[in-house]
Amino acid sequence: MIMRNHPAERERVMAEQAPGGFDVTQPNVARMYDYYLGGKNHFPADRAAAERVIELSRGHVREAVRENRAFLGRAVRFLARERGVRAFLDLGAGLPTQGNVHEIALDVSPDVRVTYVDNDPVVAAHARALLEGDPRVRFAQADLRRPEEVVAAAEANGLALDRPVALLLVSCLHFVRDEEDPEGLMAAYRELLPSGSHVVISHVSSDPLPDEMAAMSGVYSRANAPFEARPAAQIARFFDGYDLVEPGVVELHRWRPEPDALPLSGPVLPVLGGVARRA
Repeated sequence: MIMRNHPAERERVMAEQAPGGFDVTQPNVARMYDYYLGGKNHFPADRAAAERVIELSRGHVREAVRENRAFLGRAVRFLARERGVRAFLDLGAGLPTQGNVHEIALDVSPDVRVTYVDNDPVVAAHARALLEGDPRVRFAQADLRRPEEVVAAAEANGLALDRPVALLLVSCLHFVRDEEDPEGLMAAYRELLPSGSHVVISHVSSDPLPDEMAAMSGVYSRANAPFEARPAAQIARFFDGYDLVEPGVVELHRWRPEPDALPLSGPVLPVLGGVARRA
């Protein structure tokens, strides 16, 4: 008898259940991220690529992704509790995991609405299966590089844009190449959002570890999306036209940390984040 919880059998079932199937031989950035977090939605190619990134980062990538999730949680709670935001648009949402945006926001207020957006069919398959049933939480398959299409898809899924929205771009802009004009994308989103909206961004910085970041970019070049760590000055420009919330654009663990937050295990955290408001 085949054991359903056997890893090989679980991977076969995952591949068969995705709409139209998907390529499990090419590393997938969403599944690699899931591996860093200790999840189960990944395949051998994803694990091999992720382990190479872990090696290049001397193990600190796992701490970075944990800090990224913690930053996301603090930012969502801040916006829902202190700024009264009730509509969240999470771009490049990735595979569902623990501490998702809707779980955090709905814990603050039951009238929150959350729309997740991702163009990855792997993410879409998992998200639609797991989020079905709660009208307050929707998923739209769209590409964050097309702001007008993203906003139209969010509205079609019931996210009202007649009130302030929290636009979340957490750990996704470093998968947008320079030639795709990420600063222009942010300007376009700014014009599409109503006054009083907020933007949340986290992004890998190349400043502390330039050689390691270049090597990691090489690993991701063989995955389904490229990876571009950027200097802090360029990351800060993504917030142009917004009013930054204190403490500004900082290392993730320095953005409004919890009183009982543990210290970093390494000397630096090469990921910056910030929250800002559209006037």
